[in-house]
Amino acid sequence: MVNNDDISHEGHRKRLLDLAVNAGIDNMSDVQVVEYMLTYIFPRGDVNPLAHRLLDTYGNLTAIIDASYFDLMNVKGLNERSAKKISMLGELFFGYTTAKLRKKWHVSNLAEILDVVEDSLRFRTTENLLLLGLSPANYICGRKRLNLFKVDEVSIPVMELTAFISSVKPTSLVVAHCHPYGEAFPSKSDKSAFKMVKNICYNCGVNLIESLIVGENGVYGQVKDSMLRTYHDIDAVKENLLNTMQISKGKLVDTNKPSKK
Repeated sequence: MVNNDDISHEGHRKRLLDLAVNAGIDNMSDVQVVEYMLTYIFPRGDVNPLAHRLLDTYGNLTAIIDASYFDLMNVKGLNERSAKKISMLGELFFGYTTAKLRKKWHVSNLAEILDVVEDSLRFRTTENLLLLGLSPANYICGRKRLNLFKVDEVSIPVMELTAFISSVKPTSLVVAHCHPYGEAFPSKSDKSAFKMVKNICYNCGVNLIESLIVGENGVYGQVKDSMLRTYHDIDAVKENLLNTMQISKGKLVDTNKPSKK
């Protein structure tokens, strides 16, 4: 016997798909986007109520995908399997973006190394460690990223680092990690880990190009002991640009004074 609800839901899913294809994701409402995402997680059934619950809980699509599967399992309608599928969407998107933005496996300067590191670590919500091995001709001959599942501290797994060097046999090495929701300046534990990495590279005959920290304010290099790249707040940039335009016109406005009416 055919269930009329199944037919109705299937028709709704088709309309969602057609809307996404014809109008684009940007022209769909938040609940439609989340509902469309859930059709990939649940092959059948009405996912609209679950989409509303997820938005009520997390507020937007980004927060839903960034949530851990442990947290997602607390939402009615999600079990361990479906929660893990949702939490892995972020990894899938990162993989796509990294592959699309990567121009080549050859890096000719530090700026290109920073680009590769940013593609992997910027906007991560948990502590991640990235190892890049370079050949004598500066080709990336090995790349490994580890999610350390921490938010506020770094821990360099010694066995992972030595195993990477042993298997890849790089001439040079770049070590990088991120500070989710924090600045890129090294902490006390970062400085201790940096000394350990330097000793391992020295004993293995590997040149340590940089030990990088990616934070919300930019990228810090522990070898050069300085900020190598700074991220600017877009609102601050707009305000500075507006002030510059006002100065150039001789109409600098003191925003601290009340306007006269």
